[in-house]
Amino acid sequence: MARIRNTVKASGHTLLVVDDDDSLRATICRLLEVDGHEVLSAANGEEAIQVCRSRQVHLMLLDFFMPGMTGEDVVRAVRTFDTNVQIVLQTGYASEKPPRQMLRELEIQGYHDKSEGPDKLLVWVDAALKTYRHVQALHASRSGLEYILKAAPELHRLQPLDDLLRGILLQLQGLLGFSSAMVATLAPVEEITPLSGVVLTTELHDFTLRIGTGRFDQAEWAALSPEEQALIRSTVEHGELHLGTQVVLPLRVGERILGAVMVDHPHPGSGDLHLLEIFATQAAVAIDNTRLYNLATTDDLTGLMNKRAWLARLEETTQLATRHALPTSVLMLDLDHFKAVNDTYGHLVGDRVLATVSGCLVRHLRRSDVAGRYGGEELVVLLPHTPAAGALIIAERLRSAIAELAFISGGQAVSLTVSVGVASLLSNEGQVPEDVALDLLSRADQALYQAKHQGRNRVMQSADAAAR
Repeated sequence: MARIRNTVKASGHTLLVVDDDDSLRATICRLLEVDGHEVLSAANGEEAIQVCRSRQVHLMLLDFFMPGMTGEDVVRAVRTFDTNVQIVLQTGYASEKPPRQMLRELEIQGYHDKSEGPDKLLVWVDAALKTYRHVQALHASRSGLEYILKAAPELHRLQPLDDLLRGILLQLQGLLGFSSAMVATLAPVEEITPLSGVVLTTELHDFTLRIGTGRFDQAEWAALSPEEQALIRSTVEHGELHLGTQVVLPLRVGERILGAVMVDHPHPGSGDLHLLEIFATQAAVAIDNTRLYNLATTDDLTGLMNKRAWLARLEETTQLATRHALPTSVLMLDLDHFKAVNDTYGHLVGDRVLATVSGCLVRHLRRSDVAGRYGGEELVVLLPHTPAAGALIIAERLRSAIAELAFISGGQAVSLTVSVGVASLLSNEGQVPEDVALDLLSRADQALYQAKHQGRNRVMQSADAAAR
């Protein structure tokens, strides 16, 4: 075990970095040292467990794939004697379990993809340490849970909303002693096709079980008893708290009610109700904020990020990349002969083709990549922490996957290919961040033009990168 001594003002937190890669482990330790943390390190799972037994570790950054004990094995072993340490798993292997499955199955607080770089790791560290401080407050007072609940909007930026709410609900469950709970929300109106002239009352409106614990875990609306469904509908319709064998609270944002929280908790005290009400309020605000954010940033047809939001993300990413010398690339894609598809089969078929291509794009990208619709049949992809060589591999993978898609319209096969332009961040001394982003996009557009000019259905790299 190596110990890294800090020379800056101490943060008061003890962190443990566990990774079998000596160089990477040392780099992460130095990165954390800058913030004044006491940093310990371990090269394998057995050594990490010994450190956790001998020291009070606040946060462990744990590599998932290591010889001997895996990260998953270490988590299960540590949780047998320490339930307080915050654990963020780190991984760089696509073959490992999906992040949402890991968060659901293991008692961890985060899941960091190493390809997302140091900035995202530091955000996870800050959030996990904040949660650690809040958890410590819980041991001193039940009212300490309010800190965690009120941190939900901030933590939502780091992980899917449903995972976040489920984690908070589980902490409430452990604190208050109820056995099961769930959050049900009204299905979006556009997903419902009522009869002409029918007003959507709660009796006709569909509900979605967003999250559940205990007997509600992975349950669906149809699995609830008629009495439970009626309780939820009544709570949503009248906006009033129900107390009984189950406690049901409305998810309210202003005058609107988005759904309800149901808890199996027959004898709640006033303090319990207070915490549940805080949870219902924070959950409603977070759900509504997510809906508004998606409306503002998502293209309706493709489900990808819209042009304005994507350009904003591009500028943010290039600012970080130029500041920290991180490789970054952009792909610009254009569907070949798409006008002929619209002219031959109609715009409805064209829309369906574009939506299908966009779905294919998302399936073949990494979690850290950001796809958007730039305009018409032009799509764009932002590839953070990706040099030119890696961007070419991804671009070719996308081109090949789209060429293999099968479209059928009126019994006829519709073939489609795509041309791709690739550009990567260059040394940009003297350029302001806005110019760096525009230059990167412009070079990808020029490469796309070359791909079109040379026969379509191909990937072309910007001339400056190809010459390097």
